[in-house]
Amino acid sequence: MARNSSEPGRPSPGNEPAGRQAGTSGDAATRSAATRSKATSWTHTLIMLHREVREAVLGCGRGKTGDVNAKGDDVRAFDLVANDAAIAVLERSSLPLVIDSEEAGRREIGSGTPGYRIVLDPVDGSDNWSWQLPLSAVSCAVLPIDAALHPESVEAAIVGPLGQEMPVLGQKGSGAWCGAVRLETSGVRHLADAAISIELNHFAPPPRLASLMADARGVRSYGCASRALALVAAGAIDAHLDMRARLTAESYLAGARLVIEAGGCVAGLDGGKLPAVNGLTDGIGLIAAASRALCDEIVERLGDDKS
Repeated sequence: MARNSSEPGRPSPGNEPAGRQAGTSGDAATRSAATRSKATSWTHTLIMLHREVREAVLGCGRGKTGDVNAKGDDVRAFDLVANDAAIAVLERSSLPLVIDSEEAGRREIGSGTPGYRIVLDPVDGSDNWSWQLPLSAVSCAVLPIDAALHPESVEAAIVGPLGQEMPVLGQKGSGAWCGAVRLETSGVRHLADAAISIELNHFAPPPRLASLMADARGVRSYGCASRALALVAAGAIDAHLDMRARLTAESYLAGARLVIEAGGCVAGLDGGKLPAVNGLTDGIGLIAAASRALCDEIVERLGDDKS
């Protein structure tokens, strides 16, 4: 559950690690260290990214453009203005970066050798936003340039609700925060006590999942993975489950890092380590839970239904 804290680990503009050093040597290592030493304030950059994306989408229409992104999803006008607003903020950081965005693919900005990779979904939960439903967010994860696309590699993360001014931020090893409040998962250990989120879009629940849903304390389906994961991190719900093998990195990397920083468990559908993916079109299944015990019970209950 969320609690007030003034611990030294809280991410703030004057108290952030410069980033994990890559396993390189010689001139390459020197360039990488120099680049990362400039990245002293991811928190400020991510807060500004959320603020300016919110302003952009709030002033934009919600209609379709007629285009589709790399996953075949419809691109709407607010997706494009949100993407442009996010990139403008990142360009002002003056860091050389690689940006992988759901809406615009890969782009390099800045001069010099990139030290970081940004994985961005400018509007996660686009359907919710277009239908004027409340759950949507900008989701952004910062990883070392040579790191695998995996929550363990994420060094800074934000899930910023488009309808709210206060985002949820995380810094690797420094916790998950909403303003001055450090977040903790609920710690719930048993399914019977758990409120869970399950992604059901384009998916018919198999029998064991249906039984699990019936036995949980409560079930919701939000249509926005990053927000659902942030709710697990905040202790508002106790688990999030996506069995569809369609969840892509821009939607879960930031939120999964927040769950880890809040003391929760993120795993694959077999309960083992979440797989790393090669790019933003590779889909996976995921369990995020308030505790390892709850994750294990979910895995056991799914049995042969999981893929």
